[in-house]
Amino acid sequence: MKNLIPVIALFILLSASIQAQNDFVSSREHIKITNWNFKKGNLYNAQKVEYNDTDWSLVKVPHTYSMDAIEENGYYRGPAWYRSSLEIPLSMTDKRIFIRFEAVGHEAKVYINGKSVGTHSGGYSAFCFDITEHIRTDDKNTIAVKVTNEHDFKRIPVTDKLFNIYGGIYRPVQVFATPKEHISPLYFGSSGVFAKPVKIGKDVTKLVIETHVKGESGKTAKLNCIIKDANESIISSKTTEITFSDKKEILKTPIEIQAPIFWNGKKNPHLYTAKIELKTETSSDKISQTFGIKTYKVDPESGFYLNGESYDLHGVAMHQEWKQFGPALKEKHHETDMSFIEEIGATTVRLSHYQHSETTYKLADEEGILIWSEIPFVHDYSGREFGNAKQQLTELILQNYNHPSIFIWGLWNEVRAWKSADEPCVQLTKELNELAHKLDQTRLTVSASDRSIKSNMNGISDLQAWNKYFGWYYGKYEDLGKWLDESHLAHPDIGLSISEYGAGGNIFQQDITKLDKPFGEFFPEQDQTLCHEVSWKIIKDRPFVWSSYLWNMFDFSAGDWNRGGIPFTNHKGLVTYDRSTKKDAFYFYKANWLDTPVLYIAERRHTKRKNELVNIKIYTNQDKVTLYVNDRKISKKKLTSDIHIITFENVKLKKGKNKIKVRSGKSITDEVEWQLN
Repeated sequence: MKNLIPVIALFILLSASIQAQNDFVSSREHIKITNWNFKKGNLYNAQKVEYNDTDWSLVKVPHTYSMDAIEENGYYRGPAWYRSSLEIPLSMTDKRIFIRFEAVGHEAKVYINGKSVGTHSGGYSAFCFDITEHIRTDDKNTIAVKVTNEHDFKRIPVTDKLFNIYGGIYRPVQVFATPKEHISPLYFGSSGVFAKPVKIGKDVTKLVIETHVKGESGKTAKLNCIIKDANESIISSKTTEITFSDKKEILKTPIEIQAPIFWNGKKNPHLYTAKIELKTETSSDKISQTFGIKTYKVDPESGFYLNGESYDLHGVAMHQEWKQFGPALKEKHHETDMSFIEEIGATTVRLSHYQHSETTYKLADEEGILIWSEIPFVHDYSGREFGNAKQQLTELILQNYNHPSIFIWGLWNEVRAWKSADEPCVQLTKELNELAHKLDQTRLTVSASDRSIKSNMNGISDLQAWNKYFGWYYGKYEDLGKWLDESHLAHPDIGLSISEYGAGGNIFQQDITKLDKPFGEFFPEQDQTLCHEVSWKIIKDRPFVWSSYLWNMFDFSAGDWNRGGIPFTNHKGLVTYDRSTKKDAFYFYKANWLDTPVLYIAERRHTKRKNELVNIKIYTNQDKVTLYVNDRKISKKKLTSDIHIITFENVKLKKGKNKIKVRSGKSITDEVEWQLN
């Protein structure tokens, strides 16, 4: 770490990218498979065509069979089967036919017409199989998938202590066809297209677009690559010729972009489009992808820089699950979640603790949100997960290599080598770090530690971040500042990031005198709010903190937890698990992170008051706020707080109902009703 960080501080990391979203499927003839017959259990011969599944349940994908994790302790961890009947149209005759799963939790064995076509282990990444030899066109075909979410010490995560391991086909499934000469979708489930920077400059940017292609030996083809800007104007084009052989073919197409417009975060998330066509005399395979160009660096003293300018990385971590659906989310749910992130004003998101939906990466590209993306190497280890951890990292990088929003690859979270630097998890981290740089020379690696500034696991990845819960599990909220200052003073060459901080908050608990953290039954919302007020003040005043991620954007399930008044739930989110309520802390950050008007009365759910005199706290980014109680003007105050809080002290309530209203200017208002008993 000592030798590495100064180099990173001086070297500008280059990153050019083409989205690995599902455009490479939707641009081809394809069929979405949504209707499936489903049954739990280790069923014998359920892959066979003649198997009778008439008594099975009819479900629609996305689907999970682990919804009991949200309501019960000890959710189902075991096998299940999905079966579907699919008719392949005659138009796919004499083509290559593929089936692609965006994710299956957590292991899948796929059968076509009773024959095995492949197995995939890992619950968060996509996988694709060539099923041409097993499928019949103009006829019904039986697709069967055996799924399990059982623990497996050879697969990460090896336990579910931090989040539930849901089972099921919980992301989309598609069958699609290509010509025999085609852009290959089999390279670890990726698009087969990668834009690799050679030189990035303001005057000219040089890229090499690597395209994985496959065709019959001796056949010839042309690869046409056209680059368009955001206005659909063609700015570059190139044609490469190929004669196929029996070997793996990778075409390298050099591209120059004159006076490039950089992908510049929320300031200007500019996306180019690459239109790629592999063309023979009789066939054509086309895919269209967007991409962006950026540079970045991390300085241990002054923080993060994007395209040569200081850029404040403040944001959230998030899981992908809703109380109503678990992880089986549709595109509209991912869009809703990203709209919350847009609304709060985050500039970065840590996608914890696994590869997220392709929709999420696509939206981050378009909205200019910088992404920390990671694999589920979390908390515990077995020493037997080396192969699967490397596989999942490979899939994460190659499937998402080209998203301009991704700036860093996460290798592990809270994995501890208690005894020595020779423990298997240390060696695995070294191998993962080496693999990440072999696959992607344009991005840094990072890991999230809950140990001290120095430990056996720390300092292996390019950057180190820390999960710090001062005031929740230990110490006081204010201790975060002391830890940061002492760590920076003692290790000025180490870049400091806070990868997690926060506190539980139950919106149904408003009596802060009953606080019973961190494992008790009472997690009042006001204490969560206090945690974030104190912590954000500490973080924002220290420019050497190159990024910060509050934990968590949304409440999420934890199957073995029973804390804070709502069982099986981690309550540290700023938004409730069902997405119905934004907690007070959400508006605190909104007032601090946005320029658009924010005016919000805090502690609004503390509706039953016992004291006649109350303090009324307002989160706002407006210069002046006027308070009214029961339609009577009480006071006007200027905003002087650097964390955007105005407090009206010792305001008198009357017995019974009280209408509290605040106004800024002529049109910005907020109001609540409290009861004084």
